[in-house]
Amino acid sequence: MTSYQLHSEHIPGRWVEHEGKKLRWLGGTNYLSIGTHPLFQEKLAEGIKKFSQNWGSSRRNNLQISVWEELEDLFAKKYGRPAAALSSSGMLAGQTALQIAFQPNQNSRLNIAPKTHPALWSITHKPFLGTFDAWKANLEHTDIVAVDGTGSPWVEEIDFNFAASLSKENFLLVDESHRIGIQDIGIKTEANLIQTASLSKAFGIPAGIILGEADVIDQLKSDPFWVGSSPPNPAFCYACLHAQEAYEEQLEHLKHCIQLMNEGLKEIDTSIKRLHRYPTFCSSSTELFEYLKGKGFLTNQFSYPDINAPAICRATISSSLTGEDMVELIDALVNFKNA
Repeated sequence: MTSYQLHSEHIPGRWVEHEGKKLRWLGGTNYLSIGTHPLFQEKLAEGIKKFSQNWGSSRRNNLQISVWEELEDLFAKKYGRPAAALSSSGMLAGQTALQIAFQPNQNSRLNIAPKTHPALWSITHKPFLGTFDAWKANLEHTDIVAVDGTGSPWVEEIDFNFAASLSKENFLLVDESHRIGIQDIGIKTEANLIQTASLSKAFGIPAGIILGEADVIDQLKSDPFWVGSSPPNPAFCYACLHAQEAYEEQLEHLKHCIQLMNEGLKEIDTSIKRLHRYPTFCSSSTELFEYLKGKGFLTNQFSYPDINAPAICRATISSSLTGEDMVELIDALVNFKNA
C-alpha cells in the first residue's frame, strides 16, 4: 500500500478505527494530544463562552482583544526571544517572515535548505535539491537563509552549527513547527533570526507564531501583509494561554514515552529512522506500515509534500499512548528489526 484514505467524524486520540478494526493511532502531528486534557477542555469551553465567535478583523482594527498580545508575550518569554507575533496559521507565519526578510532589498539572495517546508518557499525560490552538506557549502553569497528546525516527514536532525558563520547582515528563517512545544528551539547565531511555527501541532490551536527581535516584530506588525491578515481564533488562544499546566503535564508524559523508546531501541534497523529525544520515526520500507497494522498500530503512509514522491511510513508517539502501548510498540519494532 502506498497511501490510504481515512475519514473520521472525530479527531483520533489513542484509538482510531480503520478497516473495521480498532488500532492505536501513530499518525498525524498531535504530539501532546492536548485536546483530550481536562484542563485544556475546560479553558477552551471558557474561551468559547467568553469569545462567542471567530473574530476576523484587521490586525490594526480599533478594537483589539488582549488575549492575542498576552499569548504573544507568553511565547516570547517561553522561548527566550525579544518579541512575538501571532498569525492565523504556520503557513502564513512563514510567508510573513519572508516578506519582512525581503523588505531591505527586494533583490536579496534567498537560499532554501533541502526539505524545507513550503511555508518558507517563494514563487521564484525552491529548496536546494542536493545534500545538506552541499547546501551549507554554498551559503557564502546569501542574504536570506531558510531552513526547517527538523526534517519532516522524513525525520532528520538539522545541524545548526552553520548558523554561527552567518553575519548580522543575514536573515535566518527557521520553521519550528515540528520542534516547538516538544524540544528546545534555541539557535546560536549573529544573524537576524526569525523563527516561525504552526501552533496546530504540539499546541493544538489553529494559529501560527513568529518569534524575532523587537524591531523586526514591530516592523512586521506595521507591514500590510500582516495588517491585512485575520487574527487567530481568540477562544483557542485563551485556552492555550490558560492551560499551560496541561501542556507541561502532557510533555512530561511524552518525554517518558520517548525515554522508553530510547531504552528499548538502543540499536535499530537502518530501515527505521529516528532521533534521540524526538517522538517520530519513519521508514521507506514498504513492509513496516502493514506490519505495524497487524500489531495493532496505524501509522501514516503517504507522499508529502510532493504527492508524486514515494510514500513514507511515518509514525508519531503522542501523549495519548500509555506505557503498555509503548511496551507493545517497542516489542513490535524489535521483532521487525530482527525479522
